[in-house]
Order: sequence, then C-alpha cells, then structure tokens
Amino acid sequence: MTENEGVATLIIDKTANPAPLGFTGLGLSAVLLSLSYIGVYPVGSMIVSMAIFLGGFAQVFAGMMAWKKGDVFGGTAFSAFGLFWFSLAGLIVMPALGWVETPSATAMAAYLFIWGVYTFVMLIATMKIGVRAIQFVFVTLFTLFMLLAVVNATGSTGLLAVAGIVGLIMGLGALYTALAMVLNEIYGKTVAPI
Repeated sequence: MTENEGVATLIIDKTANPAPLGFTGLGLSAVLLSLSYIGVYPVGSMIVSMAIFLGGFAQVFAGMMAWKKGDVFGGTAFSAFGLFWFSLAGLIVMPALGWVETPSATAMAAYLFIWGVYTFVMLIATMKIGVRAIQFVFVTLFTLFMLLAVVNATGSTGLLAVAGIVGLIMGLGALYTALAMVLNEIYGKTVAPI
C-alpha cells in the first residue's frame, strides 16, 4: 500500500473563460466586414487580415480553450466559426492568387446557406444555455447568413445593405457580450447584463 492510496486530489480549474476572446474575434471581424456590405469601403486586405488573425485565430484559440474546460458548445462553436473566417479569407485570397477560380454566385449562396443551417442548430443549443446575449448573437448571425445566401442567389444590392446592417448589429452584439463578460468577471458582479 502506497502512502497516497485512497486519497482524493482536488484539482481547481484556474484557466480563464475563453468566451470573451471568441466573441471579440467574431464581433470585430463582423463589424468591419458588415461595413463593407453597407458600402463604407470595399473588401480588401484589412478584411482579409481581420478574417484570418482575429475572426479565425481568436475564435479557434477560444474554441480550443473551451474544449480544455469541457465546454462542448463553446469548443464547437468558436472552433467552427473561427474556421469559417479562415475559409472566407481563402475564398477571397485564393482566386486573387490565381490558385482557383472565383466561386460562382450559386456556390457562394450554398456556402452561406449551409453555414446558416449550422448556425440555426447552434441557436437551438443556445436556448438551453439560456444566456440572452448569446441567443441574440446567434439569432442575428443566422439571419445574416440567410440574407447573404439570398443576396448571392439573387444579386440584390439593396438586400446586401440590409445584410450589412444585420451583420453590424450582430457584430456589436458579440462585442457587447465579450465586454460584458469581462466587466462582470473583473468586478465580480453584474455590471452589464448578459
């Protein structure tokens, strides 16, 4: 018999909540991309950089940290949507480099539609989580994907501006969620309701 046999060890998780990082990556990237949909500026290197380095890496990092904490929703959502941003950057960069052809409007509609379906299923999961701010982000994100799918299927520039406004609202909602989580944790009380 060893000295420690039968002794339970209590391990306390001291790692930070990764959700604010994930929502920051989503929010900042979505706000800037949505402004291009509204017509403030064209899609260019700033959008591609944000998609890769903040939308992509920040969310994938947050997803991996959530997996480590045993959070299947956070791990799946942040990792998947981080990889969405990488794929979106690829859809912009690879044709520009001449590696592949630019996707057709129909292909982009299908791409955005399937992301909308995925987002809808994740939205259903947020109903069980019960955090209103997260539900708001997923409702507006689902709406955004579906609007963008229709825009690509129809070519409607007017609807693209509407999608830009929805994306802007979603991005600001994600930023609010991130910053509220940080403030609430730092102050140890509800400073900003989520």
